Formats: sequence, structure tokens, C-alpha cells
Amino acid sequence: MQNSSLVLALSKLAAAGEQAGFTLEQMIALLDAGLEVGTLLDLICWRLHAVPLSPLVGESSAHWVM
Repeated sequence: MQNSSLVLALSKLAAAGEQAGFTLEQMIALLDAGLEVGTLLDLICWRLHAVPLSPLVGESSAHWVM
């Protein structure tokens, strides 16, 4: 059961990321480069709604420009 929950969560993350304009390869590359999952979620939320998910966006150790 845990495995199916993980698959569902990753599927939802992938779908939201693609809806926000990221490819799966781009999201994987961002994570491989050190971007935290929470920061990726914030970025996806910002792209979808122009509002960050958490107030800590920009205070992360990951500094990059799109």
C-alpha cells in the first residue's frame, strides 16, 4: 500500500510540474542539481498561480535564475 501511495504522489507531482511548464527531465535535473523537493513544489505553485506555496521562498540555499 505504501508503494502505491508513493507512485500516486510522484504522478501528481509530475503532472503538476508539466502543467506548470516543466518537463520531467527538467524537474529531475533541478533535483539532481541540489534543489530541494519543497522548493520545486514552491516553484511549480508559483508558476501555476503566481503565488509561492510557503513564505520561505527565496530564503532557500538554492540560488538559480530561470
